[in-house]
Amino acid sequence: MSSLALSPLSSSDATAAEPADLPARGTSPVTAVATALRAALTPLIAELAGMPPRPIRLMRSAGLDKSLASRLVQATRAESDAEFLHRLPSPTGLRMLIDGAQGHADEALVSPLAAAIDAFQSLLDRLPGGRQGLDAQLGANEEDVRARREHMARQASFKAVSFLFGHYAETVSTALFIVPSPDGRHLDFIEVHRRIGLQRVTPGTAVPLLSLHVQDEVAPDGEEPRMRSLAGRPGTDDAADFILAEASGQPLPALQLEREGRINTFVLPGDSAAIPSPLTTAFRADRGHQLDDAASSQILRIYMLHTPCHRLVRDVFMAESLWPRARPRITFFLPGPTGVPLAPPDPTHRHYRQLNLSATIDPLPHGMPDDSKPWALAGVPDHQDTLALALQRAGLSGQRFRGWRCEMAYPVPLIEMQIVIDNIDPAASAAS
Repeated sequence: MSSLALSPLSSSDATAAEPADLPARGTSPVTAVATALRAALTPLIAELAGMPPRPIRLMRSAGLDKSLASRLVQATRAESDAEFLHRLPSPTGLRMLIDGAQGHADEALVSPLAAAIDAFQSLLDRLPGGRQGLDAQLGANEEDVRARREHMARQASFKAVSFLFGHYAETVSTALFIVPSPDGRHLDFIEVHRRIGLQRVTPGTAVPLLSLHVQDEVAPDGEEPRMRSLAGRPGTDDAADFILAEASGQPLPALQLEREGRINTFVLPGDSAAIPSPLTTAFRADRGHQLDDAASSQILRIYMLHTPCHRLVRDVFMAESLWPRARPRITFFLPGPTGVPLAPPDPTHRHYRQLNLSATIDPLPHGMPDDSKPWALAGVPDHQDTLALALQRAGLSGQRFRGWRCEMAYPVPLIEMQIVIDNIDPAASAAS
């Protein structure tokens, strides 16, 4: 059984009354409480629920509901003290167990648990944030606990922001294709964005679908990124250039164009009767990234989610000739003030804006989109065909790619999702 290495309470906190059977002083208060609770709870659960313990037995013997009985049994099965405390019900729930155990278990088994619960309550009262603060400390030391807490936080955030935004989607997916620019100094991007199961929570809510930078007509050609349709048509004023009709539900709604400085945004009006599913938009960004030959890690893309969703999928594809040893990495940051540089892509230093969010990005099979569906997405039958259509429109049907996929449940909107490419070989030519 692993011990906890958590932030100790102050010395004044440590002098609070503790049950006589807690471990000697010098042990952290959190570890002491966990040890006492486990020592008292395990034999009582065995008495009431049998060995191995079963929630149904605990429900019958102590009169507990299914949720509380299951949580108590799961806690006794925990392998570490951190997992035990994380799964443990609140002191109120534990006292319900004591009440239910009266007359069904020996008093010698009940009394130690009552004392341990009092110590648990005292610990929560002294910790900043109470139970939430305890779980945050546990998550800092136990990956499984942290992952569960993060999922719970993201799920709660989804419910809140869906109401505030007035809309949500079942799935939001993006595919970023990266190819060398003809000039050898930049990378070109092809992007495909899909909203599947888009719904309004509040009637009349307008839904922004795609924002595009307007080309600065006075800037010398070749000096800044140029956003255009997949076929290369200049201009960002016509929504029809950026909707993949063949990969969208019908009938397609009329979108309104909102101009804000050098940003054009296509918006699904609030008075549109029905929202087709899926809705697929796509564009190309020529010279989307300027290469830095001296950097082994480079930030290629910053995403900021504007549609709350149950599932977020980010695909990243690099041309096979580009940086053979490179692979992507994902981190999350609070948005910085206007004009502040991006957080540097240094995995050894935690930036002050970096968030307690994590995501894995796993490799996909190499190849082209017609190679026996290597890029299929569960629950989205036409995902592979949609990517193939976008590459065809962009003139890249014969290009082979290395791909990765990040898939998240209940992603948090309006934070920076930074896609960094690591293990870049500065000697490798982007134009190879």
